[in-house]
This record gives sequence, structure tokens and C-alpha cells, in this order.
Amino acid sequence: MSRWLLALCCTAPLLALAAVDPTLPPATLAAPTTADAAAGPAPLLQAILRGPAGTRVVIGGHSLRVGEQQGDLRVLAIRARSVVIERQGQRSELHLSQPILTPSTRSPSR
Repeated sequence: MSRWLLALCCTAPLLALAAVDPTLPPATLAAPTTADAAAGPAPLLQAILRGPAGTRVVIGGHSLRVGEQQGDLRVLAIRARSVVIERQGQRSELHLSQPILTPSTRSPSR
């Protein structure tokens, strides 16, 4: 009986180390690939500005026009609620997030 108790006491910490935390993402999702790590964080479209001087976008705090470049990111086209960019030879489209509050189309009743 004491042998079983001794064996259990010796192996219990090893079993605890091998246990997987169920709240962690799968290992295939948790580790970024080398291409993802080299690309850095995804750019964030913060605003689309339209005015007499033309249309500009704000991406990652930088104001850019079509054709301008910031680091490895180049603006290809500016649309109504999105922008087409090229980054490391890959084209992608960044979208503005939906507004939290939308204006009412009805007039207030009195």
C-alpha cells in the first residue's frame, strides 16, 4: 500500500505539468508563422477624410493619399467606407468599423 502511495505522490506533479489548459487556443493558432511575425500587426483604417484638397485616409496615425506609401504599405484606392492597400506584395481591403450610434432618420415628435 505504501508503494502505491509513494508512486502516486511522485507521479502526480508530472501529470499536472502535462495537463493542457483548456482556455488556451490550439497550438496551431497560438504560434504565428514567420511570415505573420515579419509582417507586423495588421494596419488599422482609422478615418477617411474628404475635402477640397482631395480624399485622404488615416491608417495607423498616418494621413495618406492614393499612391502614397508609409513603410511597406501603399494606398491603391480609396472607396466610400474602405481602402485598398498593398503590403509586402499582397493586396487587401481595410474597412471602417460600423458606427456605434447611427443618426435617426425620423424627426422627433412633439
